[in-house]
Amino acid sequence: MYGTREIVCRLLSELYPAETPMNLIVWTPADIEALADGMEYAVSEQDIKDVLARLDAIPEEERLESGVSASAVMDLIGQVKEATPAVMVPADLLETLLTTAEQALWHREWTARDGNHPVPESVTRRLADTAKVRALLKN
Repeated sequence: MYGTREIVCRLLSELYPAETPMNLIVWTPADIEALADGMEYAVSEQDIKDVLARLDAIPEEERLESGVSASAVMDLIGQVKEATPAVMVPADLLETLLTTAEQALWHREWTARDGNHPVPESVTRRLADTAKVRALLKN
């Protein structure tokens, strides 16, 4: 089932009597975002909704047989990201956006360092991404 908590609860009450024992496995947007972050993917709200919709599209028999593992969700995240259309961006605009992103990341990096805290892994990965984009801009 896919929908808001309210919708899912309504569907459950329509399909099953109140005394029916069951096990409910929940994938939330935060769960999908965390899994995507571990895969080093940045996901939008729409990407997350698409993954949740694809989870709902898995046939019930298949879900009952093998469940919906983290691996299955990772595959769906990969499919959604592959289906994301490419866009053309003028190099000067990309340069401006890249500088803005770097400055925001540097602030987070140095705030952590100044407080004697480790730099968050997400910041380190995003800085590496900005370096890759810089290298592509030079070519």
